[in-house]
Amino acid sequence: MTEDVKIEVNPVECREKDEAVTPVGDFIAQVASAAAIIFAFLTFYTNPVTGEATKGYETAYGIIIIIVGALTFLFATSVLWSKFLKRDFWLRRSPGWGYGAAAGIIIIVSILAMVFPVNGYDASWGALIVEFFTGVFVAVASMFKF
Repeated sequence: MTEDVKIEVNPVECREKDEAVTPVGDFIAQVASAAAIIFAFLTFYTNPVTGEATKGYETAYGIIIIIVGALTFLFATSVLWSKFLKRDFWLRRSPGWGYGAAAGIIIIVSILAMVFPVNGYDASWGALIVEFFTGVFVAVASMFKF
């Protein structure tokens, strides 16, 4: 009474595998990290007595932002070129974690730069808030990768 039962397996139709991983997030991360580097060359602090300006690249905050921004820019550029050259690039989704980490560092360092000014100088709010928002844009780019 045993019968051989043959089960046919039909593949389930699903969404396109690359639908959620367009290069838009990589491009946004690339541009926002370049902007973070550029804005680190603006005045972060001003001495209230002498009026002497301290540029962002002269502070530890600015140096950290420049390093993280440069690494993110290079990473996003290499991912974009790799996707351009090979469509099924193995690192299609993973950059989101890297971009998120870079965004977190840029945001936290820019907040620290606003809250704890160097040598008690007056903060240049425009430059520091723009640095904060470049970190926010890199965070948005990381969300495009998931």
